[in-house]
Amino acid sequence: MSMISDESEMDLEKCVQMYEEEEIELPEDSSGGKLTYFLAPYFFEKTWISDIILPLSAAYSSSFVLLAYSSLRGFYDDQLETKLSDIFSPLWMIIHYFLCFTVFFMNFIYHRKKIDIETKVLQKLLKEVGEMDLTGDPVAWRKIASRVNHFSEEKGYHYSVFYGGGHCMRFFVRELVKPIERQTYDIRCYCEGKMYRNFWKNPSNKVLVERAVANYDESVENFGELSYTAEEDGCRDDIFEKSRSIFNTSMLYLGTIEVASFMIMALALLVLLISRAIFNSFPTPQ
Repeated sequence: MSMISDESEMDLEKCVQMYEEEEIELPEDSSGGKLTYFLAPYFFEKTWISDIILPLSAAYSSSFVLLAYSSLRGFYDDQLETKLSDIFSPLWMIIHYFLCFTVFFMNFIYHRKKIDIETKVLQKLLKEVGEMDLTGDPVAWRKIASRVNHFSEEKGYHYSVFYGGGHCMRFFVRELVKPIERQTYDIRCYCEGKMYRNFWKNPSNKVLVERAVANYDESVENFGELSYTAEEDGCRDDIFEKSRSIFNTSMLYLGTIEVASFMIMALALLVLLISRAIFNSFPTPQ
């Protein structure tokens, strides 16, 4: 009986040990974890400082249009228009500031989602995808994301690479599967802060990519919900990217209109000044 109980205890210890080894920790599992994933580097890397200063510069630059308009208006004496201008000027700068700040912040979130992955971390991701049973394990991508995050922390990376399994899968499809399918083989990675696109040219890396992509393709053939899940999870990303594109386009058009308006009003002001100087040069009749 004692031998049986000892064996049972050993089996139980093995089960507990296996559970602990497979424990999954991801930012999306905690309340506010996903928000922390995006905002932690934003504040700790002091990106917010530049996102405050640059919109201020843009807001003050926009006042040159009002300056040109006020100079043109100086040729006329309209008290009502002056009062409207006093109200419009602060509002004009506030709109510019918040629009610029929103554009900078959304661009930061966009690049954070794209992930600047280090070479060794990318190799770890490929090894995990190539060895993982993507069809038989319902939390395969969560395990992969968790293992890659732990590996990156061991290598000195301060923030999680992926906030969840879906995020990990979308990155793999976008950055690895798609370039292989299109035969561009444009797989980017980072080393000491510099981006490289020659990851595929390394023979050992090429083997890792081919093995991982083959395992993914096989899992999609046997269990088509993987691709469906990727598309479903990517809907929110598409909405975000469309919103970001709208803000960037709006900012571009607004800047173009303001520059054109400033040039036109400055030219008109110059013509008026020259005309006044010419007319004032003629002697007035007595």
